[in-house]
Amino acid sequence: MVIKRLFSFSVFFVALCASAFFSHAWADDSAWRVAIEQDRSQEVMRELAQGMDPNSRDSELNPALMVAIRNQSWGAYDVLLANRNTDIELANGRQETPMMYLALLGETKRLQALQQRGGQVNRLGWTPLHYAASKGHLDTVRYLLTQKAIVNAPAPNGTSPLMMAAFSGKRDVVDALLAAGADSRMQNAEHLKASDWARSAGHEQLASYLEEVEQGRQTPSSSVNSSANKPAPAQSQNKRSAVKPDASQGSARYFDLDRFDEPSTP
Repeated sequence: MVIKRLFSFSVFFVALCASAFFSHAWADDSAWRVAIEQDRSQEVMRELAQGMDPNSRDSELNPALMVAIRNQSWGAYDVLLANRNTDIELANGRQETPMMYLALLGETKRLQALQQRGGQVNRLGWTPLHYAASKGHLDTVRYLLTQKAIVNAPAPNGTSPLMMAAFSGKRDVVDALLAAGADSRMQNAEHLKASDWARSAGHEQLASYLEEVEQGRQTPSSSVNSSANKPAPAQSQNKRSAVKPDASQGSARYFDLDRFDEPSTP
């Protein structure tokens, strides 16, 4: 009887929390959503003055601040950030944060400003460093490392920032992480290392380089040449690893981040 009552209370509590959580979601065709996505900062300011919650979410549970970042609506972003009620650490349904979105876009100065407002560099699971490394944003990676970002931070499935950098094919980012202490021998839950990630994306030269680093036959380069900023040339499919790494396990589905490369639909 006691267990039954506890269970009933738990169900009621979860339902109550879910109701409160979703009550702040806005319709996909709302004027608020359009104002943010089309960067109509004056309209955003007016909606806030009329009582709109700056922490309201869209139908995919992205807070308004993250919707502004996703659409690079920097006028709307500045208005939301200036509002004292905006929760700058509010995560979306994938447990991503505004800091992670800014890192993904390589917005180093905005990320720095958000950090000064309380944005967190380190967190459990996926981190801003993972996201910056995944797109090869060297300046953002370097900044996060100066802010004591955990270089070998494991994602929920054990994926490291170095694996993400290897997947991006950016040798300079790989070297920056290695110089900061990234472990090239680290494996994720699928027993895959950074070299496997590089090879799965067709970056064969980078994969070979990482294998040499793993075996101690190569010292990470401290210099950055003119070609380091470019991904290694893609290899034909028959030369790629038969095992394709999967970062989609855990609290965030990494490969959904390709949505940033496509314009949002109105």
